[in-house]
Amino acid sequence: MNVPSEKLSSLHIFGGLTEEEVTTVWHSVVQKRFDAGTQILEEGAGVQALWLIIEGECVVSRSRGDGGDHELARLKPGDVFGEMSFIRTAPHSANIYAETDVVTCVWKREDYLKLAEQSPHAGFRITSNIAAVLAERIRRMDHWVCELMAQTDTQSHRDEWESFRSSVYTNWQF
Repeated sequence: MNVPSEKLSSLHIFGGLTEEEVTTVWHSVVQKRFDAGTQILEEGAGVQALWLIIEGECVVSRSRGDGGDHELARLKPGDVFGEMSFIRTAPHSANIYAETDVVTCVWKREDYLKLAEQSPHAGFRITSNIAAVLAERIRRMDHWVCELMAQTDTQSHRDEWESFRSSVYTNWQF
């Protein structure tokens, strides 16, 4: 692997791990390079891996009904993607494209489970760090949706928001 282990230890997702734990992760990640414009993950596919951006930028998008994509976010070095499918077996909720040439490290879920079995501390820290990433993304989405709804004064949009809010915050079934 060309990515030094120090690069992994600097990533937020591995914050709180010992040097030995980071080295274990380093031995199990696979470096992948993508040219600008390449689709890295496809919405609906089910790859259980955590993707760590080492170099370059990615675009996160969702498919629209008209065949196009709607951009959701831009990711930069240090960011991760695939975390929802990494934690819970489910299809990818978005497409990921390389905006520039990109270098990633891919960590398979089975390698995470081996590490968590060997070192419950490492498993806990990584899971906590992933939860922090997800919580921050939900916080930003909540803020954005509330601002959007404040601009909308039609009852149909308010009803739509209530339906969305209800589906997100109630009846969680796994």
